[in-house]
Amino acid sequence: MWERYKSHARPLTRIVHGLPTLWEQSIATIKFPITVDVIVWSPCSRFIAVSPKKVVEIWDATTFRLFTFLEFPLGNLSGTQQLAFSPDSCLLTWFGKIPGKFISWDIQTGVLVSAISPVQQGDTMNCLSITYSTCGTAFGASFRNPDTLALTIRTYDVLSGTHTHSCSMEGATIGKIWTHGECFQTGTIELKSITIWEAGFTSTNMPTEVGSLLLPDDFYSSEKAVFHPTPFRFALMTEKSLRVWDIQASKILLDSTDPIDNIYARMSFSPDGHFFVCGIIAETIGSEIYLWKESPAGYTLHRKFISSTRAFKPLVSPNGELVIGYGSSAIQLWHITNFATSISTVPPRASEKALILGFSPNKTSAAVTQMEEKVVTVLDLKSGIPQLIINVGMGVYGLRMGENTIVIVGEGKVITWNLPAGDCTPNLQVNINESVQTTTFNHPPISCSQRGPAISVSPNLCHIAIVEIKKGEIDSSHLHLYDVTTGQCLGSVPISSGNTPWFTLDGGEVWCVTIYNTADRWKIVKGGGSTINQLEHVGSITHPPDGFPWNPSDGYEVMYDRWVFNPSRKLLLWFPPNWQLFGCYRVWAGQFLALLHNGLPEALILDLK
Repeated sequence: MWERYKSHARPLTRIVHGLPTLWEQSIATIKFPITVDVIVWSPCSRFIAVSPKKVVEIWDATTFRLFTFLEFPLGNLSGTQQLAFSPDSCLLTWFGKIPGKFISWDIQTGVLVSAISPVQQGDTMNCLSITYSTCGTAFGASFRNPDTLALTIRTYDVLSGTHTHSCSMEGATIGKIWTHGECFQTGTIELKSITIWEAGFTSTNMPTEVGSLLLPDDFYSSEKAVFHPTPFRFALMTEKSLRVWDIQASKILLDSTDPIDNIYARMSFSPDGHFFVCGIIAETIGSEIYLWKESPAGYTLHRKFISSTRAFKPLVSPNGELVIGYGSSAIQLWHITNFATSISTVPPRASEKALILGFSPNKTSAAVTQMEEKVVTVLDLKSGIPQLIINVGMGVYGLRMGENTIVIVGEGKVITWNLPAGDCTPNLQVNINESVQTTTFNHPPISCSQRGPAISVSPNLCHIAIVEIKKGEIDSSHLHLYDVTTGQCLGSVPISSGNTPWFTLDGGEVWCVTIYNTADRWKIVKGGGSTINQLEHVGSITHPPDGFPWNPSDGYEVMYDRWVFNPSRKLLLWFPPNWQLFGCYRVWAGQFLALLHNGLPEALILDLK
């Protein structure tokens, strides 16, 4: 069986020289010093407005570069609640808690247009939405009093900076107002219906009722809901379902029964209602954004975007070509139209077992497997061709390569194997036999629950470090040191947590390192002329230097937003979210970077030069 099918067997590992050209591309990711809570698209779809600091920044969505920034004229401002563009995308209006004013700018010149005080001193109402009139000379804003929950709608002349009219509405209101012709509209909810109210931007009359729409029978006001006025759509979210309802046609457009986190999920429609998006925070990655597209059969799943950050609040651009994800201190932008429609099924996730990979000291070859696999492959880094496929006959938990030797550690056994000299036959299958040095040693059970490997071999191939995790009422962890040749335990010490062990390049220290790059350091000390070693705690380190496997070396650097810099500090490439960048999923060795994919079973070794 092995002889016949070995060419199709593991490991699915390949080496890429140069940069992959077919990776899915997010336009960009930008980081801010604080959490981003409010973002708005311009009606022309060209600009994105965000207020992360004491200025309002306008970003060009085509180039994703900073277009301009607008300074506040009144000193320190904070608590951004709303941002709104005029219909021609020339004016931008900001409202925040401090000092509680509407501030409007001309974004082309940066000139202040007006600063309007919307409420009387001491009023504690919150601004829920802003909408401009069609002509762009007036805007309306809705406020909710947190004490009485009453809704107040006020209109203003943006050029003169004057307040024109106010009206209040009692009962359960939608809160949002929107433009309809030369008027603004809002809605109130009573029993199982929505009543639509309308008034002119310059009118002094109270809003009048212009229509009534029936809600779904199973709607409850305590559920999360998003209302889209044109066309009239209502999205409802519960702990077990997500539904979109066409109110005018009394028709269900989307009915998803997949569990959705009721705490973190956010929903929105595109301005024309043709797209519907929902963002959730995932367990193992930053967040996921699901995009549905309108069709004769209702909303069908169009694309799924994965973000490495907690950018789970989605917005679709007015032209329906771009999706923004935000919600943490980062913004990510994706294309909608540049990719084919997603299939309805999601490919199965690859195993999340940690990558076990060792490079030869001269960086000409590498040995690779995954935790608990029984096959180790030796690859030639220049050609990318597997040179040896070694069936070790046991689950592998750790390995290390020397100049001509490879040490493989499994459950209760250490195999030291001399690599054949010269070029090897491609895809040559090798069985471990009695002529290979094998050491049996008794060690505690190896925990595979942690993400990183639990075993490390020293660079001189003399020692093995193993982390033991004992599960019980109080979890405890220990670091054990073994001799490769004899299998004898040389020392054991308690450690703070079940971290990944790793030896320094000189083999004099062993570190217990987390995926967040913090490490406890233990010095290997020979005890008084005997062969017994001791582990002496010598402190901790926050950022392990070059030489630690998941830290870049030779001047390379991985940024938080998944960009890689080359040694000259130029952007080299960007990793799509499906490529795992957690510490235990990547291994560096000079110009080579090995990492795993979240949806593929193969590992990839990139030659960055």
